Amino acid sequence: MRTTKSARRYRFSRALMSILALVALVAVACGSPTAEEPASGSAAPAAEPDTARPQALAIPATQAPQEQMQESAQPAEQMQEAAQPEAPAPQTSTDAAAPTAAPQPTPVPAEPAVAARDSMVFLTAEEPTTIGAASANCGGNIQNTICDDLASDPLTWIDDHNDYRVVGLTGIEGWEQIDADRWRFNLRQGVTFHNGAPWNAEQAAFWIDFFGDEETSGHYNSNDFSFHGVFGGEVVDEYTLDVVCGKACPILPRTTIFTKFQDVGWFLDVTGASSAADLPEEMPDEVERFTVGLGPYKIVEWRTGLEVELEAYEGYNPNPATNYSRAPTIKTLYQQWRNEPLVRAAALSSQEADWAEIAFQDRELAPKWVSATNNEAYVYAIDTVHHPWLRLKEIREALNLAIDCETVMAEIFDGVLECYGNIAQTGTVGITPENSAGYPYDPERAMELMAQVGYDPEAEDSLIKLHIRSQRVPKDVEYAESVITFWSDVGFNVELLVVESSIHAGTGRSNCGHGRTREDFEAAAGSTLHEKCLTLGPGMPNFSSMHITAPATSTESLDFSRQAILRNSCFSRSSGVCYDEFEERVEVANATPSGDLRRQRMEELANMVHNNYHFVPNFLVVQIYGLAADLEWEPHYAPRIRANIMDLTAP
Repeated sequence: MRTTKSARRYRFSRALMSILALVALVAVACGSPTAEEPASGSAAPAAEPDTARPQALAIPATQAPQEQMQESAQPAEQMQEAAQPEAPAPQTSTDAAAPTAAPQPTPVPAEPAVAARDSMVFLTAEEPTTIGAASANCGGNIQNTICDDLASDPLTWIDDHNDYRVVGLTGIEGWEQIDADRWRFNLRQGVTFHNGAPWNAEQAAFWIDFFGDEETSGHYNSNDFSFHGVFGGEVVDEYTLDVVCGKACPILPRTTIFTKFQDVGWFLDVTGASSAADLPEEMPDEVERFTVGLGPYKIVEWRTGLEVELEAYEGYNPNPATNYSRAPTIKTLYQQWRNEPLVRAAALSSQEADWAEIAFQDRELAPKWVSATNNEAYVYAIDTVHHPWLRLKEIREALNLAIDCETVMAEIFDGVLECYGNIAQTGTVGITPENSAGYPYDPERAMELMAQVGYDPEAEDSLIKLHIRSQRVPKDVEYAESVITFWSDVGFNVELLVVESSIHAGTGRSNCGHGRTREDFEAAAGSTLHEKCLTLGPGMPNFSSMHITAPATSTESLDFSRQAILRNSCFSRSSGVCYDEFEERVEVANATPSGDLRRQRMEELANMVHNNYHFVPNFLVVQIYGLAADLEWEPHYAPRIRANIMDLTAP
């Protein structure tokens, strides 16, 4: 068991003193292998001696989608009988073996291991921007995992350890589709919030309304609204809730995996509101700094600049439908953060941390490590409306053709990552080998396109800014520097800005859909959505063009509708794209039931994104996680960290 907080902090600072020694270890690990030692730090000799790709980091090949999971007519007793998703989701692997096949069903709940200690430290690259489940900043990033996955249980969950079935967590017994736009959810009894308040349909309906609100786009929480869109809750009885969509919602249970809940009484009390109708425009600090949720862990204290402490919620009611809802065996969690990857690796090596995001090159410093594609595509999102040059398709194409992606993948990522051509991962409904293929390297053609439209790097409006935040994905700064060099080489006037995460988030959200309603669009001058967006101008918080920003964006639903809404819809705060034909096709595709026709319509959307160069798509993310020797954990297929499925094993 861990000692006092001061002792832990002392030992953490002492760990920093060991970095020089660890650098020496890196030099040894990266030196020429002997005849007895495998090359490239692999756990076993590679199958092909001339490649540096560690087997544990291989990315699954692109596959054409197959039949999608059916979500309709799913009563409580049949909740676990859903079919497979369209294609296998990303594989995970460890340093001891090659990538495994899709996980097989596991018995639930699992028997917890008996450990010698019951607390752990997990290290993220940054301090949380929020730990409040109602915050617009609670957006699925690993540093914000507390509000999404530890203090909260969402309405539904995709269980990648059990055939990728959609299941309920602590609050949900099952569901069935009542009509094209209506689903009925049966709530579990005996579930309480962290303050002891009872869970019931009244509580659930409040948050369904909150995250489905049309005027505020789900109170600006894109990781809810961009999945499910407009919906509301209707109480049928104490433990029965109808979710009513603003339009047909044939795959709804797949899209409520971020819709989370807190005690309404607590929330109204801290906001000073009497109902959802009179919530303040600016939420008080308590909404950002606390969650009274349903999750397996409850918040003890956020010690700003130092750590967040959580403890296992003794009243948590596990749902036997999935191991992801089991009771935690680790009693106390501490989230800490260090920006430098080597410092995080040093903390693992010195036993000051038990779980951390680490860099490729530091993986052998951890007692053990696991890797996985984490459902994120690392893209450069482009303002195709407000920037005078980026709105031109020729310029966006030139930006993509100017990058020698294959060389960058080999030089910076040792061939671990592969060039990619779309914004959602393989296995997503709508993604094909053709519309996810990386763009070719053709600098001559890039310069021809620039000349065709008269781009002049000396002109006052020619500057193109690339905004990134460090440590969002491995080696993101080095990658961005390479991209900027390629763009400069063909004649673009470009600037790289590495900014803090909250600044980056604000920049990426300053699109015409942020803070505007559909009524605002209707009233704006212009005959097309593009013209109306120009009239409205960039939205809050910066009210200026985002130029190009660098999100790592995920598609946990494994359906392209997520990215069609989040990153390509005129009405989304996270989209720099705005034109009528795409919006019309999104409306039709999203209302289409699962099956071949839905797949075809989603493919059409993904084709449009690829062929119109809405993004610089870059690559699918492979994440490396370092673990303590006694920590047992398998990554989820998406960046979701459920610490209640972690175990500290006995020595």
